[in-house]
Amino acid sequence: MPKITFKTNVEGKINNMPDFKSQALFPIFEAVVNSIHAIEERGDHKSGKIVIEIIRHKGLINPGHNTPDRREEPIKAFYITDNGIGFDKNNYESFLTAESNHKFEKGGKGVGRFYWLKAFDQVEIESIYEENGLKKKRHFDFTKLKNKEIVPKKDDGAIENDGDIGTVIRLKDFKEEYRTLESAYKTGEKIAQRIFEYILSYYIGDVAPRITVKDGENSYYLEQFYENIESYKENIEIETILFTITHLKIPLTYQNVHNIVLCADNRDVLSESVQKYLGTSYQFEDEKTKNTFYYAVYVSSQYLNKNVNSSRLSFDLPREENLAIFLDTNTRQISIDRIKKEVIKRSKEYLAEYLIDVDAKKHDLVSDYITSNPSLRAVPKYCPEIYDEIQVNSTYDTINDVVYLYKGKAELSIQKDHDKLLKKRLNNLSEIKEEAQKLASKMEAFTKDSLVSYILYRKKIIELFENNLERDEEGNFKYEKIIHDIVFPMKTTSDELDIENLNLWLIDELLISHQFATSDIELNKISSLDSAMRPDIFICCEKEPDNSARSISIIEFKRPGSESIDDPVDQLFRIMDQFKTKKKIELKNGRKIFINENTRYYCYAICDLKDDIIRNVGHYGFSELKDNLGYSGYNPKYKANIEVLAFDKILADVKLRHSIFFDTLKISTK
Repeated sequence: MPKITFKTNVEGKINNMPDFKSQALFPIFEAVVNSIHAIEERGDHKSGKIVIEIIRHKGLINPGHNTPDRREEPIKAFYITDNGIGFDKNNYESFLTAESNHKFEKGGKGVGRFYWLKAFDQVEIESIYEENGLKKKRHFDFTKLKNKEIVPKKDDGAIENDGDIGTVIRLKDFKEEYRTLESAYKTGEKIAQRIFEYILSYYIGDVAPRITVKDGENSYYLEQFYENIESYKENIEIETILFTITHLKIPLTYQNVHNIVLCADNRDVLSESVQKYLGTSYQFEDEKTKNTFYYAVYVSSQYLNKNVNSSRLSFDLPREENLAIFLDTNTRQISIDRIKKEVIKRSKEYLAEYLIDVDAKKHDLVSDYITSNPSLRAVPKYCPEIYDEIQVNSTYDTINDVVYLYKGKAELSIQKDHDKLLKKRLNNLSEIKEEAQKLASKMEAFTKDSLVSYILYRKKIIELFENNLERDEEGNFKYEKIIHDIVFPMKTTSDELDIENLNLWLIDELLISHQFATSDIELNKISSLDSAMRPDIFICCEKEPDNSARSISIIEFKRPGSESIDDPVDQLFRIMDQFKTKKKIELKNGRKIFINENTRYYCYAICDLKDDIIRNVGHYGFSELKDNLGYSGYNPKYKANIEVLAFDKILADVKLRHSIFFDTLKISTK
């Protein structure tokens, strides 16, 4: 019986290879890895050398460029030279065998060379190796043309001259469909950076030879890229399987993004941005060194080595939602999602000091947005997940989209909770009341968006304010804390309230747009002051880009109808005295607002204008307002505008401001 052998159709093999247009330089990466393996096989990586030469079409320029910048000349070839073991008998036979397992222990799948002909029309190989004490040379083309076979140019033979052992791979005629891709890059520096990042695991493991990328007169030494990287290595266990993760602070990356990279056998296999999880696409800055860096985390494991697929572009591992399908009593399966989740958790711990600053900046962005959109103030309170969707460089439109997306989700959730509450069996009245109040609180925060309902709400607040200025059935005036609670509930901050419970507009519409406000809270609880003074209402209205307060408003109430009260203007001065030296407001989320000598004050003392009040404001040189319901003055020492206003003026002014809305919407004012 004649001997039967399997044959490989090279052209068919190449046509069946998976596409790699997202990594157009993949054939070069594989050639460099082959050279690293050849150097390892020779036995001394420290003496190993690899040179990647970029060959360009001289004098030509890429379409769309009007200047003959050499870096923009189209690339036509790559020459990869190494001083590895060369194409000796074993390596040559392995090369001739499709999907050889000769380098299986190094992670070789025996398919890398077929990628060369996917992106290049011609591959030429020249190799000097040692055999039986003699140096021999092989020189052949690797092609899919004509007879679809590997064609040696000359037979093996003893080399008479004393050539250096090693191999040159010439990848020629870079195909336009790959050469013009964005992932092919155009400059020598970017190409060197990308090659470096693909084989970065070899540097992490301290087993990389000396590698140089040459582009004309320019040379890039890959070890210099690594010298600029700060790294930290640690081991973690996921379901008893060991993974090694290496945290890297990289000054420059080919994509300028924060990445997680899953590796197999010292090779970059699967790379994914982690910007969403870290909350920023900007570089981090080290406060001590002032150096900026992008973050990358490299993950390696025998588990990943065993599960990399034949293309080396992904892993044969399930997604989390499909994990049950892959369960096997004899094989432990960990999903790609689970690995990423555990690694990113450690990444956040490693970057904690930088992420605190990121989180503060994101809260500032949202705070500024809410200042301009106070009707959405409840969204960050009930939907803190928005901070995971917003980055420090998010635009107003992006924040707007995120906030409204979660507002919609919250409203849908409220509707579902409402339906559940109606169906839920509760045991007693207090339990029903508690559940209903919880839901009502959310409903009120998200459902009063229409103009009519909001204006109606304001009308009721104005009526409530007016009613509490009148005497009760026993002829007594209400305590000022009732008025205080209507304007701004005591012992709360603006971050805890939705817009309907924050009625600063009763005094001045401009007060609605503020950075931060407190009601009846000690200064030492919100600032770096030691003072236990409690302004009735303290408002940081505006801030500069450097977080210094442009203006502060302070409001003090006095009981309506009181005949004798403390001087409220003096009280305002004593509060402002606390901020004579530079101080800062410290918010719960880590944000800081600084008060300094440039901060302006807008102060309100709200009371009935009895004789002692009129006498006191006269001492300060204040001017009487034209309606005879208040006084105003300016103190240059404090840079403070101060108004002493009657309750009746507050009521008259707020009614006047809203009359046009009531008339337009045909809301009765009776």
